[in-house]
Amino acid sequence: MEGGRAAGLTRRSILAASAAGAGLVAAGGPALGATLTAGEILNRMKQNVGGPWRDGGVDHFTVGGPDTAVRGIATVMMCTFDALKDALKAGCNMVISHEPTYWSHPDRLDDIKDDPLYKIKLDYVTRNNMAVFHFHDHWHGLRPIDGIHVGEAAQLGWTRYMHKDNPRFYTLPSMTLLDMAKHIQSALAVRTMRIIGDPAMAVSKMYASYGNFGGISGAAILDGPDCDVMVIGEAQDWDLPMYVQDTMAAGNKRAFIMIGHDKSEQWGMKYCAEWLSGFIREIPCKYVPIIEPYWNPEKPVMEINTKI
Repeated sequence: MEGGRAAGLTRRSILAASAAGAGLVAAGGPALGATLTAGEILNRMKQNVGGPWRDGGVDHFTVGGPDTAVRGIATVMMCTFDALKDALKAGCNMVISHEPTYWSHPDRLDDIKDDPLYKIKLDYVTRNNMAVFHFHDHWHGLRPIDGIHVGEAAQLGWTRYMHKDNPRFYTLPSMTLLDMAKHIQSALAVRTMRIIGDPAMAVSKMYASYGNFGGISGAAILDGPDCDVMVIGEAQDWDLPMYVQDTMAAGNKRAFIMIGHDKSEQWGMKYCAEWLSGFIREIPCKYVPIIEPYWNPEKPVMEINTKI
């Protein structure tokens, strides 16, 4: 099994590298002071997703717009307030975020337009001449393979084990459930996880659904011949996790790892920065990791940046 790639790769080290690189000009790299409009960047994204651009989903500018002059792009898993601050620190005033800016999947403003925190966050972005683009549907729709899955598999070191006909399935070298969980925790830099199953159980047939995978839709996959361990981002305790527990109670050998939504998709946005850099060369494209908000009592931490 390939080792985890996150050794020595911390959020702090990534941010430090991004900040140090802001404004530097390498041979063939972005020119100092160059800008593109957010609209020009979006047009290039549309040309490179590998399929048609579909209107009507959640992908749209949540702040700013196509006329915003952009000097640097930061890709983030979720547009938290911390992510906005870190993007600016890295020299980027356009944020491409896989998940929302305003605390709901579609980023609707009807119920929050008078919310004081919404006004503070909007004011921060506006004052700093930033643009934020919610890039969810088409990043999952990237062809030939979902961009999130490409990045997560690469970070885990498991790209070679993905099934060609369906990259959500993996056939891995046999390992114990505990060893798999430890590898995932190390490679994806996860602070908190939830695991169901016998730690000593041998697993090799993995199904991955990064992000949200709630409901009972995973039941048929778990019951099938190609999955003995399911790895997901998040689900509600009363549906899929309960199904896993009950199928084990019925005598079936199955296991389940819930990474958390952020870390299960975050490394896909690292790949997004690499993808953007392939066709946007005038300005820097940087991956900015977001803060994992959760901690456990054994290792309490406070990383949230409370300074505006």
